[in-house]
Amino acid sequence: MAIENLVCVEGEIEVTYGPELAEKLTLGLWDMVSIPQDVRHQVRNPGEAASRLVSILSISPEGSFDAVFDHAVASNVSAQANEKLRVSFDSSKGSPVDAATIAGRVTRFATLVPYKKDLNRTSGLPPEATMRLSAGSVFPLIVPEGHIGRSRTAPMYGNQGLYISIAECTAGDDGPPPHAHSDTQESFYVLDGSFEICTGFDNESMVPARPNDLFAVPNKVMRTFRNTSGKPARLLVIIQGPDRMQDTVSFSRSIGEEFKTRFGEDIIAKYADIRMTFDAEERLGA
Repeated sequence: MAIENLVCVEGEIEVTYGPELAEKLTLGLWDMVSIPQDVRHQVRNPGEAASRLVSILSISPEGSFDAVFDHAVASNVSAQANEKLRVSFDSSKGSPVDAATIAGRVTRFATLVPYKKDLNRTSGLPPEATMRLSAGSVFPLIVPEGHIGRSRTAPMYGNQGLYISIAECTAGDDGPPPHAHSDTQESFYVLDGSFEICTGFDNESMVPARPNDLFAVPNKVMRTFRNTSGKPARLLVIIQGPDRMQDTVSFSRSIGEEFKTRFGEDIIAKYADIRMTFDAEERLGA
């Protein structure tokens, strides 16, 4: 069984949950709920306008991605579809869960705090330095339990191997510099506006991206993104890796030299403590 992270990306989404589906919450634009494994739940559009959500599954080492539905709907799904979709049906009503537990697993976009502010508070890193390395604002939604990296003050913790955030850029030049992730795949889902997804040390390759486009970049590939819409725009960022992913983020050595000059020698060690380094050329063999 899996934790299911539901992100509302258009309109509103109503989620009912619990053994009798008696509890209810509503997600607004870019809100997320993380449903614990084995908790019965159902989603619907409560209004007349279109709505859309992104579902991101996360499993523990002993878990699986298989979905279990109420046996009452089994006749609506063919045996071939069952096999391909890896779904099953039973009469179980799942594990009990109280409303307070689920409320603690909801992130509301309007109340999120960008990590550059928390890094200044918790690590003494200058906000202007972190701003140079990140998108205008990065809002962590959920990170693995025990995470000690740049998003360690995220509002929620989950299984190993999954990190979700929202990156907000107000202009074309406030995306991060080219960087690589050591052991994780980074996927970009465009929430609004338009972007260019670039790869290479000098952005040698570029692909335009529009709302609801998804781009997955493998580990050890330099990448960045630029807002091309002329107004604030956002990406849903999904980072996936091994059970105990390190997710070291590496920038070029030239940025490290710039930081030493501007902020002093010790800043390199401070960033290394949160798994941000300035040795991409060495790590990628470039």
